[in-house]
Amino acid sequence: MWKILTGIMIIFSFNAYSVELDEIKGITAQGDCFRGPFTTYDAWVGMLSKSPKFSMERFPFTEKQFKHFKSSLSCLTFNYDVDGVAVDGFLIYPANIQKALPTIIYNRGGNTHYGRVVFGKMMFDLMPLAEKGFAVIGSQYRWSGERKKQENFIADGTEDQFGGVDVKDVLALVPIIKQLEIADSERIGVYGSSRGGMQSFLFAKAYQKTKAIAVVSGISDVIMFRDRDEKTAFMLSKLIPNYNIKGDDALRSRSPVQWATELPDAPTLLIHAKDDERVTFEHSVKMAEALRQAEKPYEFVKYETGGHGLFLHQEEVRNKVVEWFRRHL
Repeated sequence: MWKILTGIMIIFSFNAYSVELDEIKGITAQGDCFRGPFTTYDAWVGMLSKSPKFSMERFPFTEKQFKHFKSSLSCLTFNYDVDGVAVDGFLIYPANIQKALPTIIYNRGGNTHYGRVVFGKMMFDLMPLAEKGFAVIGSQYRWSGERKKQENFIADGTEDQFGGVDVKDVLALVPIIKQLEIADSERIGVYGSSRGGMQSFLFAKAYQKTKAIAVVSGISDVIMFRDRDEKTAFMLSKLIPNYNIKGDDALRSRSPVQWATELPDAPTLLIHAKDDERVTFEHSVKMAEALRQAEKPYEFVKYETGGHGLFLHQEEVRNKVVEWFRRHL
């Protein structure tokens, strides 16, 4: 009898944690990442092949990788409500896990619809991170789509404000994390690239329980970012409310180099290439100095080459990020 009971206890102790997003407050819809044209590798390639720009020779994913991630990971998309605004999000974590995992909030780059985390981005950057033992969650941010191109466009709170009200979209993930059985809400780290670096620091400033930060090719001085070219200046003027009145004050409020002392004492990893053509290397130089002066723990990893995406060093960068969060979460 004892052997039978022991066997039952063992079976119960190995029940995998589960996620029922439709039972979580604030979430209005959910779906599987591996659906539609992403159900199979051939279907995915078939969809991409319809574009004349697609090249199978340059396609970075193999069928073996696709099948591996589909079988070893759970990948979900969801819609959630933030102050009455519908926002898209995603969640990736190892399948059949037995305990709550350290959780990484990923902040994407870009603005409005540009830079959204598509399936290929998940495969390239986030699924390899999740399979190392993390729950990875992120927001697509509220977005303006084509509206921002209109002459009479006015950011009204339902739109991406490039570090304004959209920061709420990231902060709103915390209550969701706290309801997830697979996520350890006491071990939350934040990871961002490009614009997502700025977004990650804004999140950490607002959420002082952040345990670790990693930023790759990140924006730290939005005034310097604006001054790089007219196109960037125009984009910011369209997205930031009352830009003509608030101007530089609005940009300073979005620039972590201005308020590094207000960040939590979470260790920060900065990674940047000196030949970054979009967000200059000087952003991370200035951020490292701001963290030093604020007496915040940090590490600065520099590359001579690699450009904004650091594609030549992608695996090494990923390993550094994984090790950072393993060490500090």
